[in-house]
Amino acid sequence: MKLKIIVTTCVLVLAGASAHAQVGPAGLSERYTACQARAGRNTVQQGICAQTEMGAQDARLNKAYQEVMRQLAKTPDKRLALRTEQRSWLKARDYACKVDQETIDNTCLVTKTATRANELERMIRF
Repeated sequence: MKLKIIVTTCVLVLAGASAHAQVGPAGLSERYTACQARAGRNTVQQGICAQTEMGAQDARLNKAYQEVMRQLAKTPDKRLALRTEQRSWLKARDYACKVDQETIDNTCLVTKTATRANELERMIRF
């Protein structure tokens, strides 16, 4: 009986840690987080949530990138380096999120795009 209680407690603790670990990067909308929670394990619903959020994250990414590029206007070598870095990042993101030849993990795209938008936003000088 004691062993069953210990095992049950361990399972509950691990499940809680796993759920907590799935929190995404900063910048994800509350709407997306709520949508994903409602979707549960339904991959179609998860995909719908991710597609909607991707527009917002892509806009954040583009806005931050353009602002950093604007701030680097007087340093062409740094602008070129950032452009090269961004192109490499896009290829790496797309490769990492590819499930197979025809399938992309949309949740992966959202998470990686939000993370990169965060990085670019930290580069902006205010």
